[in-house]
Amino acid sequence: MNERRKTFGADAGSTDDLGADDFKPRPIARPDPEAARRVAEEGGYGSGSSVRAPSDTQRRYRTGRTAQLNLKVTPENRARFAAMADEAHMSLNELFEVALKALQDLRRGKE
Repeated sequence: MNERRKTFGADAGSTDDLGADDFKPRPIARPDPEAARRVAEEGGYGSGSSVRAPSDTQRRYRTGRTAQLNLKVTPENRARFAAMADEAHMSLNELFEVALKALQDLRRGKE
């Protein structure tokens, strides 16, 4: 355990242990932005804007809701539900709450 650490390539007192005194980094080759844009457009890629189906738009609202409810539904029912929310100008959460209340009121009326 008292052995001195071995050095690799240079003397123990040298400041250049790896022999990299004459190292110079190569400049980074950056592509021409105009050429990249042309190639992207020729390949059918737009300006980077994503294309989403109308029923797949993100609806993000700050509502204070913290619990999550994940449901497996058919694509048709998902589309119907999203269309109903769009028609009523409300979020999916709001429509869910209205639907729950309506079902609860309907059941109370039958009892």
